[in-house]
Amino acid sequence: MAVAIACTITFSACSGPERTGTSFCKQLGNELPYIGQRISTAPEASAMVKRYQRLLDRAPLAIEGDLAIVTELLEQASRLDARDSEAVQELADASYAAQQSAISVRDWVKSTCAVDISTGLNIEPPRVAPTTTVAVATSTVAP
Repeated sequence: MAVAIACTITFSACSGPERTGTSFCKQLGNELPYIGQRISTAPEASAMVKRYQRLLDRAPLAIEGDLAIVTELLEQASRLDARDSEAVQELADASYAAQQSAISVRDWVKSTCAVDISTGLNIEPPRVAPTTTVAVATSTVAP
């Protein structure tokens, strides 16, 4: 029994953050003030990569692969030497290759977290229960 408890404690301590939509959206909420910012400097690029890495650490399986591609693209961009035309072309090619992944992440985040990750803006939650109207029959009794 003691061994089972020790194993449970050990595996719990080693496990990473919860990989659920709720956990991801909560982390996204923490990152939101900075997600839509323009990147102009190397430190800003490095900070953005760290934000996306924290999101990737919580990404559920539904978007983990696509978010990993987007995060890798940001990492590649953060290391870019703009004077190296070959590296610039490689980044452009990687950007085109990552386009579908970026769209998939954007759409999942919009439908799950009600946030446009490309701008960092909250949007109307898409999962609003429709209002239903029930027709009630009325009768009048003549006196």
